[in-house]
Amino acid sequence: MTTATSTLLNQISAIRVWQTGKARAPHKPLLLLAVLGRIQRGITGLHPFAELEEAVAPVLEDHAPTQTTKPQVRHPFWYLRSDGLWEIPNADAMELQVGGFPKAAAFGSAQGRLPRSIEQVLIGDPNLLEQAVHRLLCEHFPETLHADLRQRLGLAEAGLITAPTDHLSVGESAPAYRVARRDPNFRRKVLQAYEHRCAVSGFRAALDGRYFGVEAAHVHWHAHGGPDQIDNGLALNPLLHLLFDRGAWSLTDDLRIIVSSRVTGDDETTKNLRAHHGKKLSEPLPGYAKPNRQFIHWHREGAGGVFRAPALGL
Repeated sequence: MTTATSTLLNQISAIRVWQTGKARAPHKPLLLLAVLGRIQRGITGLHPFAELEEAVAPVLEDHAPTQTTKPQVRHPFWYLRSDGLWEIPNADAMELQVGGFPKAAAFGSAQGRLPRSIEQVLIGDPNLLEQAVHRLLCEHFPETLHADLRQRLGLAEAGLITAPTDHLSVGESAPAYRVARRDPNFRRKVLQAYEHRCAVSGFRAALDGRYFGVEAAHVHWHAHGGPDQIDNGLALNPLLHLLFDRGAWSLTDDLRIIVSSRVTGDDETTKNLRAHHGKKLSEPLPGYAKPNRQFIHWHREGAGGVFRAPALGL
C-alpha cells in the first residue's frame, strides 16, 4: 500500500461523525458514498446540493436512528469540510444563522466537491475508489446492508479490490480508529450455541451432514464496536438477519420479539414476520450466554437506534 493510498484511506476512516454519547450518525458516510458513486459514473467536479440531497435524503432517513427531527443532508454537506474531504467554494457567501450554520435557503445554489487532489487520485485509480467505498461501508454498516446501499447510492457492485484494504505497510501502525478485525470463530461459536437453528423461526437445514441457511448476526453492530462474543450474537436465517439489521424487528429486555409497526409488504411477508411478534426468542444451549441486555438496548433504542419504532402492540 503506497503512502498516498494509506493516507487517503486513513483519512476516510477518521471522519468525525456527530456525537451524542455513542449514537450512530451515518450522515457523512452516506454523503461520501453518494459522491463516490457519482465519480464512478463519471460525474466529477462540483456537485449541486440539490442533486445530492435528492439521492441521499431517502437513504439517510431509512438508516439514521429514529429521532424526533428528520435527519438533514445539509449537516454532512456543511460539516464534512472539517475532515479535509470536502470543499464548498462559495461557503463564504452563504448566509448564516446566529449559530454559524447556513440558513436553509443558502443551500439552494450551493455546490460542493472533493478536493481536486483527492478526486484526481480516485479518478485515476478505480481500485482505490472501490477500497474507499468498501471501507466506508464496512466501518459504518453491517454487511447485510451493503448491496442495498450500493444500489441506492449509484455505486458499482463490489469486485474491484485487488488487495486487502486493511493491509499495513512495513512499519505502519494501525490507527486507534481502525475497526477491530472480526474474530473468525464468532460465526462457528454462535451457530454452535444455537445448534444451527434460527433463534426466531426455528429453521434448520443440512445437506450431507453439513448445515446451511443460518447466519451469525451481531446484535450491536460490529461496525459500531459490537464485540464478537456469543452474548452479542444470534443465529438467524438470512431474511430475518437482513430485517433485523434494517430495524424491522428487535427484542425486549426479556428476549421477546417485537416487530415494527412500520413494516409493510405483501400479505405473506407481513403475516410471517408479525406472527413472531411477542414470542420468546429461542435461547442458546445451556452453558452459552444469552443475548446481553446492553447490546439489545443499543439495537432497540439506545445509541444504535436500529429498530424502527414504534413496535406493534403486545
